[in-house]
Amino acid sequence: MNRAEKRKAAKELKRLKPKDFWAAQNEIHTRAYAMAERHYGEAMDIVLTPKQKAAVVAKAREIRELWDGIHAVTVDVTEAEVFDSGEG
Repeated sequence: MNRAEKRKAAKELKRLKPKDFWAAQNEIHTRAYAMAERHYGEAMDIVLTPKQKAAVVAKAREIRELWDGIHAVTVDVTEAEVFDSGEG
């Protein structure tokens, strides 16, 4: 996304009503979470057997849904999370 596209997207977000703004933010969070799941899935495809990968995916789903009670990824449930790039 170039500078002009970023400015246009920011202006569009600023014009939204609060309800629509938060819906847009929730969509962005959900897309980012899906990308992270894809990255981890691809990594598991490389280093784990299919059976091991299935076990990890099932445990991650259990942790997200049963332990944390998260069935949909939203701003509310991710606001306290911090990404650690490992470049510390």
